Amino acid sequence: KEHLYHSPDGMRLEGTTDILQGELGGFNGFPKSAAMRGHDVHAAIQYWNEGDLDESTLTDEVKGYLDCFKRAKEPHGIKIIQNEIIRYHPKYLYAGRCDEVVEIGGTRGIIDYKTGAPSGARDRWQLAAYVEMLKAEIPDLKGRWNLYLKPDQYEAKCGFKLVEHKNKQDFMQFLALFSAYTIKKNEGYIREKRRIVQ
Repeated sequence: KEHLYHSPDGMRLEGTTDILQGELGGFNGFPKSAAMRGHDVHAAIQYWNEGDLDESTLTDEVKGYLDCFKRAKEPHGIKIIQNEIIRYHPKYLYAGRCDEVVEIGGTRGIIDYKTGAPSGARDRWQLAAYVEMLKAEIPDLKGRWNLYLKPDQYEAKCGFKLVEHKNKQDFMQFLALFSAYTIKKNEGYIREKRRIVQ
């Protein structure tokens, strides 16, 4: 599902996913079934964290991913602070939707769930953009983690892998991509597809 973002005064804002996709590509031809799975898994985790999930409504596939998340939460001491946050950066004027603000080992930060394969620097840059976007609201936000989920995968087939990102250059590199994307779009090298929003 695509997200359209606007500032409080109505300005159209670019989303972090659109920026990274526009500069890096990588999702063309991405199976719709995989995209739907990711959406359903994110929703299941959100509702479960909020204590508002009827697990009998889940498909076996989605329940498998939710079970991976449940197994990851205790050993890593993941404390959920806030679910599904939509914000924009007041200075750089990009926007995004973060999975969760969490606390792990005494450090407060952003965690982003992935049901597909790790995407390397793309994942780091996305999280760096989210952290900087939220710092005006949560000044002590520092941590950045991806939680990769896939049943029967990763170490001892536990179904999860938590990866922390610490490269201090990640946000500057994201801004470089954002600048290039904005120039290309403003000069007509990137054309936005017409959309019907319902």
